[in-house]
Amino acid sequence: MTHLEEVLTRFNAREADAESILGEFRKIAETVFFGGYFLVNGETRIYPVDIEFYLYGEKKKEETWMQDKKMIHRKTGREEVPYFPNTGSFFPHTFGIDITFENSGQEYRASFLIRSYRKNDEAVETHPTYLWDDLFGEAAFSGSGLSVIWVDDESAEPKEVCNCTRLNLNDEKGKPDTKPWRYYMKSVEKYLVFK
Repeated sequence: MTHLEEVLTRFNAREADAESILGEFRKIAETVFFGGYFLVNGETRIYPVDIEFYLYGEKKKEETWMQDKKMIHRKTGREEVPYFPNTGSFFPHTFGIDITFENSGQEYRASFLIRSYRKNDEAVETHPTYLWDDLFGEAAFSGSGLSVIWVDDESAEPKEVCNCTRLNLNDEKGKPDTKPWRYYMKSVEKYLVFK
């Protein structure tokens, strides 16, 4: 299996279209679900089981499918928003935490929101904002501080991954989001929120 950093770095939205982007997102989702976990301070393991993708092209004339207005980390007015310098940057925001894989040279923003996850061997957590505490709440500025790293671990046997529309999103006219950019592990489907 491909390592997460590698699959995020190889991603190029400019080589995709509205249909093929689904396969590209699936590759990332499979790596996130079956290729490792986040290790917090050398102790706590966070296993994402449900993620939503966001993509926003910033060139003047973009195809509609690439103009995802729900992307939070983007220019929305006159003020420039700098690109994250590193693939895999954490972006905490009102709705949870995104893992970014933006590309300033290709002029697009890309990320996935961790919608649901397991902490160690606990039950599936479906509140994305709780991840703030589980990733960042175990640290203080004294002592060893905070350490959150991705650990590639190929011991998990790949299982079925499903996709559907993202949760609780409407366009500017109030119509429900139709992008099938939410991916989740079929094995945890009964624990997830769909409305």
